[in-house]
Amino acid sequence: MDDWDDSTFLLVFILLQWMNHRNVVAMAVVQAASAVPTSVPGMPDALLLLGGAVMHGMSLTSAVAAMAGRRMDERRRVWVLQRSGGVWEDLQRLGGRHEKVFQRFCRLPRPLFYEVLARIAPHIQRQETNWRQPLSAAQKFACVLMRWATGGFYRQSAHSLYMRLASGLCSNEDVVDALINEYGHLLQFPTCQSLQDTIDAFECKRFPSCVGAIDCTHVYIEKPRNRRGECYYDRTGQFSVVAQVVCDHECRITSAYVGSPGSVHDSLVLRVSPIYRQAQAGTGVFATGSEVLRDGRRVGRYFLGDAGYPQLPWLMTPIGGNNRTPAERVYDDCHTSARSCIERTFGRLKKVWRSFMWRRIANMKTLCKEFMAICILHNIMVESKVEIDPELLSDDSSSDECDGQTTARLRRRGTRRRPCGPPQPPEEDAACAMTLGKELRESLIGHVAHHARLHGAPRPNLWHR
Repeated sequence: MDDWDDSTFLLVFILLQWMNHRNVVAMAVVQAASAVPTSVPGMPDALLLLGGAVMHGMSLTSAVAAMAGRRMDERRRVWVLQRSGGVWEDLQRLGGRHEKVFQRFCRLPRPLFYEVLARIAPHIQRQETNWRQPLSAAQKFACVLMRWATGGFYRQSAHSLYMRLASGLCSNEDVVDALINEYGHLLQFPTCQSLQDTIDAFECKRFPSCVGAIDCTHVYIEKPRNRRGECYYDRTGQFSVVAQVVCDHECRITSAYVGSPGSVHDSLVLRVSPIYRQAQAGTGVFATGSEVLRDGRRVGRYFLGDAGYPQLPWLMTPIGGNNRTPAERVYDDCHTSARSCIERTFGRLKKVWRSFMWRRIANMKTLCKEFMAICILHNIMVESKVEIDPELLSDDSSSDECDGQTTARLRRRGTRRRPCGPPQPPEEDAACAMTLGKELRESLIGHVAHHARLHGAPRPNLWHR
């Protein structure tokens, strides 16, 4: 009887394994149970062991198949994203590779994306009514980020996320206003310990009491309608809007002023910006704080600017020229090295958000707010220490030049009958300020040269003229 039980168990097990490949395991177990006499002792235990063996075999087969699938995916030389029905569904998929795809489209990592979304969602989420089902806040936020990141059109970004053109336009305005309302405090000068850290960082670069670097960049646009086109026609033969940005040593944007026509010089943009009024009135970051230089002269808070700006008591510019003394050459080298943070800021800002690097059909009413919004997102990414894909920063094009496909043909600049900017300040006030600024710069040149003799000269800047 025992031999019969063992033989029956082995035969039934073999038959079940063969039937398992045909997906009739359950039917085989039922047939085996009905064919075996119930009066045979030990048969219930044998059937229980048989069922456990079948389940164990199926689990092992499933595990082996899953492992083989993962190995095959890793060995694929060309990996293709398996589409699930559209871009929006693809962005919602989880996994290592899908996280890279998500960051490539939205630029923000998924945790940071939902962290920002949690704060702006109450401002952009519409209520559900009996007539329509509103779009989700995440879908609207992703649509705006995709447009800024890829430089596409409203229609292209909206249709890829199952949105109409009107919804894409409304989403852009809602997201911009929500970002400015919730994160507008990020675009301000540091205070307390943050301000002291910035001053210490620039002092290590031989510029005491410095609070940042300032420069301008161009946002290229099509010829604006219902406006004087010659005012927006810049030196490169294109239409643009000038954006003035101030950043600290960590490339964090502390001030942004955008909206001046492209033909306006950087110095004139400075004079009409709020920074100039704060510096003249001695308010804001210029209110308190000063340092004593080596010759005993006291210098207050100031910025570092290029040769396009005037030399002012609160704005230090390089010397330049071929007849510089050794001390002036050291000063220019240190100045270029300390001011490089603003160039890195522009490089990262425009290479990450490519919509502001190429020429675009822009609405002048929303262009300024959009630039402020990407400056806020830039600061959020800097605060969160988001690593950017090096391929995004590998382009060698200048921040003030447009893409080759969108470069307009140079045209001869016509004679203007009316000035395109506000009136200049009185000449006597500007002369006094420039004289005082040059005196402070002479003291700063001696201070920088003294530190260079003690701690060594900075490395030469090959791209400095």
